[in-house]
Amino acid sequence: MAQGLDYTWCRNPDLGLPRPDAVIFLSVPSKVAAQRGGFGEERYEKEEMQLRVREVFDKLRNDPRDKDDWHEVDATGEIEQVSDRIWNVVEKVVDGIEGNEIRTIL
Repeated sequence: MAQGLDYTWCRNPDLGLPRPDAVIFLSVPSKVAAQRGGFGEERYEKEEMQLRVREVFDKLRNDPRDKDDWHEVDATGEIEQVSDRIWNVVEKVVDGIEGNEIRTIL
């Protein structure tokens, strides 16, 4: 596990909270992200940190308790393309939540 980003530490603050209907993970290779305007100006916008954070997110999204909630969206391309990909996920989730009980994060 990435140093300073312990899995249990990352997950614990959310335990017992309402579980989201969906988690949309915007996936973009760090080399592509680095080509976007303003990349690298923030502490977390360094390739090493991005790889560490992605490692934790991969573990979170592959956790059997939550796996069905995660939707990976390709975030490469133009804004309109990414927006369309996100809406495709959102529409399916919204269409399927009618009458569902509120779940909690375990």
